Amino acid sequence: MDLQAIKQAAATYGPAMTKFLREIVAFPGESAEEKDHVKRIEQEMKNLGFDEVEVDPMGNILGYMGTGKTLIAFDGHIDTVGIGNRDNWDFDPYDGFEDETKIGGRGVSDQLGGIVSAVYGAKIMKDLGLLNDKYRVLVVGTVQEEDCDGLCWEYMIKERNIRPEFVVSTEPTDGGIYRGQRGRMEIRVDVQGVSCHGSAPERGDNAIYKMADILQDIRDLNANSADESTAIKGLVKMLDPKFNPDHYEEARFLGRGTVTTSQIFY
Repeated sequence: MDLQAIKQAAATYGPAMTKFLREIVAFPGESAEEKDHVKRIEQEMKNLGFDEVEVDPMGNILGYMGTGKTLIAFDGHIDTVGIGNRDNWDFDPYDGFEDETKIGGRGVSDQLGGIVSAVYGAKIMKDLGLLNDKYRVLVVGTVQEEDCDGLCWEYMIKERNIRPEFVVSTEPTDGGIYRGQRGRMEIRVDVQGVSCHGSAPERGDNAIYKMADILQDIRDLNANSADESTAIKGLVKMLDPKFNPDHYEEARFLGRGTVTTSQIFY
């Protein structure tokens, strides 16, 4: 590959990519409400001459470039979380802002900038003849990642039999190449108590207090060291062969695990 030619092509498309990104950001696109994001990405793919563009029954936008047998996919989720308290923003999260070095707005880094890069990356591959008759590129804008991480690709693989040889996630990495997945679990913890009148709390069993203890232990799992004196040793112990003799090398390769509480309800 002529890396200089790729860089020159990317620079040429810079203004178009910036415009494309800001126009996606202008639409709210929280999970299960990505329709306007999908339509704008679909329009750009068609304008750039993608060989095939479709929106699947789940709502994912898929664009194919090239006709080869070896399928390589580039993925970016196109849903966002909400904006939270708007008063905490220094600018309109949907109007966004732009200066010489950065673009701001809801979802710019996670992960709309990734899908913009992938769309134009595929265009550059076609322009420079990198796909020829061997490779086919699939650019996927996936939905509902924030709420149902992985469900979109499970659908594409199991229901539509889309099986790339390789998938590049466009999650933001500051330009670095990262190992992207250590494995993942969602764990729900339920506690029960006994209700009573607030004038005599000793007659009941307060489930909130039980959960408070559990939450602090979860926090400690992520934050603590693995010192012998530590009652709850942190997940950093994965990197110590004394605590993790069977999978120590894998843990070193992938990095230590993390844990957090992301939702609480009653």
